[in-house]
Amino acid sequence: MNLAVVALVFLIVAIVLGFVKKMNVGLVCLGLSFILGQIGNVPTRTILGGFPSSLFLTLLGTMFFFSLLQENNTLELLSKKMVSLVGSKTFLIPVIIYAVSFILSAAGPGAISVQAVMIIFAVSLAIQMNASPILMGGMAILGAVGGTASPIALTGILVRDLTAGTSIGGLAVPVFAGVSVVNFICAVVLYIVYGGFRLKSDAKISAGELPPMNGAQKLCTLALIAMIVLVVGFQYDVGLICFMLALILMLAGVVNEKAAMKLVPWSVLILICGVNVLMTITKALGGIDLLASILASMMNDVTATPVIGLTAGIMSWFSSANGVVFPTLIPTVPDIVANVGGNVTALQMIIAIVASACVAGLSPLSTGGSLVLASYTQGTNASDKEQASIFAKLFGTSFMVVMVVVIFALVGGFKLFS
Repeated sequence: MNLAVVALVFLIVAIVLGFVKKMNVGLVCLGLSFILGQIGNVPTRTILGGFPSSLFLTLLGTMFFFSLLQENNTLELLSKKMVSLVGSKTFLIPVIIYAVSFILSAAGPGAISVQAVMIIFAVSLAIQMNASPILMGGMAILGAVGGTASPIALTGILVRDLTAGTSIGGLAVPVFAGVSVVNFICAVVLYIVYGGFRLKSDAKISAGELPPMNGAQKLCTLALIAMIVLVVGFQYDVGLICFMLALILMLAGVVNEKAAMKLVPWSVLILICGVNVLMTITKALGGIDLLASILASMMNDVTATPVIGLTAGIMSWFSSANGVVFPTLIPTVPDIVANVGGNVTALQMIIAIVASACVAGLSPLSTGGSLVLASYTQGTNASDKEQASIFAKLFGTSFMVVMVVVIFALVGGFKLFS
């Protein structure tokens, strides 16, 4: 049997085993990684290289910092104060989260920095309001990834550089416009599917009823503000900044390190990292390329744009949009347009690639989706079964919004920006 097929089978088996046997999927993936590596003759260094050390440190630093704030009730009190500001109009909170995330991201920092800040706020609010963490966290993710296509943000700059000096250069503004529109449609779909319009807080909170912050909570709030400024304003690495601020709070004696350490969702970290290791082997053995080639075989002048959008979304589930998907797919666009012919244009295909790869960030294997899962687990002490359920729902939601982009492309929506 072809090794690419074997790799995909192993990946499916790992996920099925985890859900059927109620085991941590990450641990299952780590166990199967050795077996698949031996079958495919994948070097040990390649297998170990699949461990997402950067993502792990980002998640650990962020989760530990917010565990400190959770342990002394700073996060809970801040969330209640934010809920009290909207009064009875709690259905507006997801809309506000999306708008703020989009504007912050489009202003320059891009998706990663803004997501790290906004997702944790959003999920904390969801917990306080007994709302869906996928709705609230998803709106933060979609807002951030939609804004990052701005000509002055990370993805917009990358697209401009990848198309500079080619026949498809000068597309920065129409790409941003197209991505913004379809991203907004995805947000509307998410809002409707998860009942954002029915959102109500179980407890009507009045600002006057909330207790004032004590000294420790005030210092923690200052640390939180500093984190936002340093990450969003100066674009420092969020994980390292959180470790630094956590150290300051511990030295100041205003937090309980040992209690906070118990709140860190270690099982979620293992799940995310373990799956990434198996994904790396699957990619090395050609499993992802096999999926892409199957999709490519279905391209014609009608299907080229939706198919390349679907390909970008699938690739983004397993790799970095900015680091892998865009540099891989965008340079192929001129050749595809030349071969396919018809009415398809390079601009349509590039918008589909960027939009689909960005909204796929709702996946629990991506930074955004994994932060939603980790934040919810940390805030609720969710059981393994509930974690698995959220993991599956995040993946399903990611698939849903990718399909929104694909359908938009299929009906010719991107032609509006040509």
